Amino acid sequence: MARNSISLSVAPRNPPRGYSGSFKVRWREAVVEDGIAKRVERSQTVSDKGACDALVGKLRRTLETGEVYAPVARIVTTPGNLEHAAVAWLRWQRSRNRKESTIVKYQSAMARIMGTIRKLRNIRSDAMIPVTVLNIGLFTELRNTWITEDAEATVGKTRKRAACPMRRYDLSGQLLQVWSFAASQPDEYALVPPPVGAAMVLPPVPARPGAPAAPTWAECDAIIRRAYGVSVDLGDLLAGERLTGLRVEQVARIRRRALDASACTLTVEVGKSEAEEAEKRLIPVPPGLIEIWRERLAAHPDADECIFGTFHADTETLGRLWREAETAGEVRPNIVQPITRRKGRPNHAFRAAYMAGLEGLTLELPGRLVREVEDRTIDYLVGHAPPDTRGRSYSAPPWPLLLAAVDAVDPIDMGTPTQTGPTLVLMSGGRAT
Repeated sequence: MARNSISLSVAPRNPPRGYSGSFKVRWREAVVEDGIAKRVERSQTVSDKGACDALVGKLRRTLETGEVYAPVARIVTTPGNLEHAAVAWLRWQRSRNRKESTIVKYQSAMARIMGTIRKLRNIRSDAMIPVTVLNIGLFTELRNTWITEDAEATVGKTRKRAACPMRRYDLSGQLLQVWSFAASQPDEYALVPPPVGAAMVLPPVPARPGAPAAPTWAECDAIIRRAYGVSVDLGDLLAGERLTGLRVEQVARIRRRALDASACTLTVEVGKSEAEEAEKRLIPVPPGLIEIWRERLAAHPDADECIFGTFHADTETLGRLWREAETAGEVRPNIVQPITRRKGRPNHAFRAAYMAGLEGLTLELPGRLVREVEDRTIDYLVGHAPPDTRGRSYSAPPWPLLLAAVDAVDPIDMGTPTQTGPTLVLMSGGRAT
């Protein structure tokens, strides 16, 4: 008979301070199958640190006894409930500090997925959906059904959901996540078929035909000029987005301690994902941005104080500015709301312009070296996850490359002072060495 092993592992092993996500506990346990004792790998995902510590303690008390483990044979004939697994997956997503809007999107996706499965498998509304329905063929049937439904349904007055195939791709990906989640907890959801790889069930990432090119720096400058006519706060915020490529919430939540005005550097402390939040990164910023924020920095001297206070950009106001600029011929039609999207992205347009503007630029480095801006340099500046193992291990490009890239960003053209607010031209150059 095999004895229990006390080999335990927990992931993440060393979570950052303030981490509130889930933990996965793995251990080896002796079982008896067909009269033969052997060790098997087991794992369980729990929602928080307290539940993790409780599970680890329970396992150690059981495994460290050194007694022979001979469990009573248990024959499972009832499969787990797929809808229950989906609800547990949603709770797990919420425990990872997902935005409420993201949770609502996932809930809507699960409702559509489960409704379609009931339709395909003739399962009554009051009956359980067993996890045994999960297989490669189900994904094909779901996708074909959604294509038919989306071709017949409309959103709004004229746009069809069929114009957004990414929606169907996301639905398949979320169901695959639920499948893997259920399979990782066999004690909760029995008889889950082994999950398959994403390549087996997901179609290629759909292209977005007809999508326009990203906004240019000049188009963003037109919006910034109009923003200063609304408020200095809004203009300063958009200037920060335009010259750093950061997300709007990352600029709005900059604390005074994070910005070194003399060195023209910024420590990015806010992230969209938990990984980005945990891995604070140092980036250079144009001296011109420090200049336009000089009064703001003086008005917020406390290290822990946000330099924008409680100001938050109003998406509706910003969308109006884009529409006004489009009417005035300052920006291209549909630039902030491409025909392939149901909702506009008036804030993200500045981030997209930053990345598109840097792509393909030639940099002149000290020693007369000439190089193009690399993808990993852009990814590091804006906070995108590295695409490969090398990038995850050594993600920060050399500092001279970052400096050269930031200094290559065109200054903001404030134009003729036709609105209230400061009349400034932000200079990207002039950095102290």
